[in-house]
Amino acid sequence: MKSTNIQIEKNFINLVNTVAKLRSDQGCPWDLEQTSESLSQYILQETYEVLECIDNNDSKALKDELGDLLFQILIQSLIRDEKKEFGISDVLESINIKLIKRHPHVFKDSNNNIDSKNVVKNWGRMKKEESKNDKSYIKNITKTLPSLSFAYELYRKSSDINIELVNTDKYDNFSKEQIINILFELTSSASKKNIDLENEFRKYIKAKQLDIIKKI
Repeated sequence: MKSTNIQIEKNFINLVNTVAKLRSDQGCPWDLEQTSESLSQYILQETYEVLECIDNNDSKALKDELGDLLFQILIQSLIRDEKKEFGISDVLESINIKLIKRHPHVFKDSNNNIDSKNVVKNWGRMKKEESKNDKSYIKNITKTLPSLSFAYELYRKSSDINIELVNTDKYDNFSKEQIINILFELTSSASKKNIDLENEFRKYIKAKQLDIIKKI
């Protein structure tokens, strides 16, 4: 079911007004007391709930959880608007500009023959060009990412600047299931030895990042 522009505009404005009412003097004391920092935990919580709905292929629950996540985006934007930093309109404009810039094959060159692999390569090139230098590019990875996600980003960015972190040739013919099974076996082995693999791997991968930056 595809929503019309009129429906989207009406419902979105209604929601923005509802959030503004909650933050007003005539609104909810709890919502009015919140800060960006106090609400940050709920962004993570709602994100995990969205992921769970996707994993369960539960469309009804997903609709509700996406709404909860959208509320967090709106109230964060409103708090910043109250401080005269930016508002939800600025957020919408910013992401729209970024999407158009990141997809020149759609909005500029009309190169419909490009495949998804080259699209991802182009994204890496664009992000690299936006960085001051290679050190800045490698350094700019979200510190709060889970360690595996951090490692994924570090490997991808290192490849963008032609640095090979590790030789993975022996795994090239492994299926996704085989690689996941190896990961689970390693996690189980670490558990037997009382090793907090998430924490230890985070330390390792952060050290690896610093090592790369020093060598650039």
